[in-house]
Amino acid sequence: MRKINQLIIHCSATRPDWYEGQTGKAQVAEIDRWHKDRGFDQIGYHYYITRTGEVVDGRPIEIAGAHARGNNSHSIGVCIAGGFGSDAEDRASEHYTPVQLDALHSLVRNLQSQYNISEPNIIGHNRVSSKACPGFRVQRWLSGRKVIEAHEAKPERTKATQSKTVKASAATMAASAGSLVSVMSGMDEIAQYIILGTTAVTLLLGLYILRERVRAWADGWH
Repeated sequence: MRKINQLIIHCSATRPDWYEGQTGKAQVAEIDRWHKDRGFDQIGYHYYITRTGEVVDGRPIEIAGAHARGNNSHSIGVCIAGGFGSDAEDRASEHYTPVQLDALHSLVRNLQSQYNISEPNIIGHNRVSSKACPGFRVQRWLSGRKVIEAHEAKPERTKATQSKTVKASAATMAASAGSLVSVMSGMDEIAQYIILGTTAVTLLLGLYILRERVRAWADGWH
């Protein structure tokens, strides 16, 4: 596997209605044809994101891309649909849809984590060429995303009785008690004492687990 330490964002430089209604695979196939016409073996990007937020695989990740001269051997190339007529200093929201940018952000963070790519090495094509592609400053956009995420409202807490883990523990204990009654009905007195003693220990353990799960809920684990 090649060493990957850079992520480069591109755009297809197509109009917003390009291949509108076509699948992501159909769009990738068309770009693949463009690149083959230019002498490439296959599409130069590793990932492509449609305007509806669909992420489509392009060139296999283990093969160096053909998307940024001088940077292909150690980078991953991601292309987002659109960007026709854009300028390097535009805002991402001027040329791309919200779901598309959400998908891009998720993909970037996943790839960054998977390949241990440092934040400064997530860049736009315009950082390594004279082109405007992808039509915005990637680092500036990422910084803005961080600000938005830092101020997002936290989801409303559920009640303890609505917690799935707490309810599961309580249900398990109730089911065990019901099974015990059925089993003991056909046993002699000594066997019943043995079962009751074992069950008491089990119930104490169950109560301890239930208590710990309620505490976990109080700390924010639902």
